[in-house]
Amino acid sequence: MTHAPTMNESQLSQPSIDAPAYPSAPSATPAPEPSIRPGNPMVPTDSTWVDQSGRPLGSRALKTRSRILDATIALLDEKPMRDLRVIDIARRIGSSPATFYQYFKDIEDVVLELAGQIQDLTPAMVEVIKGDWTGRAGHMRGRHLANLFIDHFAKYNSILRVRNNSAEENSPEFVAVRIQTMLPLLTAFSDLVREAHPISATPAIGEWTGGNIHPVMGAMILTAALEGLAMHHEKYAKRFAVEGEGPEQMVETMATLLQMLLT
Repeated sequence: MTHAPTMNESQLSQPSIDAPAYPSAPSATPAPEPSIRPGNPMVPTDSTWVDQSGRPLGSRALKTRSRILDATIALLDEKPMRDLRVIDIARRIGSSPATFYQYFKDIEDVVLELAGQIQDLTPAMVEVIKGDWTGRAGHMRGRHLANLFIDHFAKYNSILRVRNNSAEENSPEFVAVRIQTMLPLLTAFSDLVREAHPISATPAIGEWTGGNIHPVMGAMILTAALEGLAMHHEKYAKRFAVEGEGPEQMVETMATLLQMLLT
């Protein structure tokens, strides 16, 4: 298993992906994310995929492996990972534990695979971040990004919950996959913050105009705010409905905060 990399500002300054430019229209919607929900599996087609014995997987084996992933997602919607057993997954696909162990070492192994697949779904968010944040169109971009996060967490809630909880408990494997997933977002944000709020090497002379916004810290704050909004927006909406504030106000405020830090 890979241990969590140490993240520093030099890493964040590197380009994250090579991808086509995001359309200039703020209402344009990036290509839909490939689904890994049950009933619409992501079936690997790379012939170099192997089982636990190192044997390449054929098309039938790839489909079986995908059924295990789908069953795990469905079961994580019903119970926490600590209560999930291999026999539960085997029964869900109408097979035996021996079949499971052909493809995965244990429950954590299959959940890490699912978390890794989600890692491949972030480029759409990165492309939104890389766009123009000025003016009304920039604010619309912020609303779009906030809704992308909310939709993403709603769609993959069970896997993201396990990934984040395990990372918070300092599981090296889950810490690593979480960092690898968030790093392209942090990179894109930090590049924009650095450009929008350059830090002078010498203190300003005259009237104080405010403190510095450091690129990496600004990027981490924005990413954490988006993730927190996406994970808890329903709870927040219920809690503050009495104040007359709900989902619309959360998205608008998030968009305004993004625009303030990125321009």
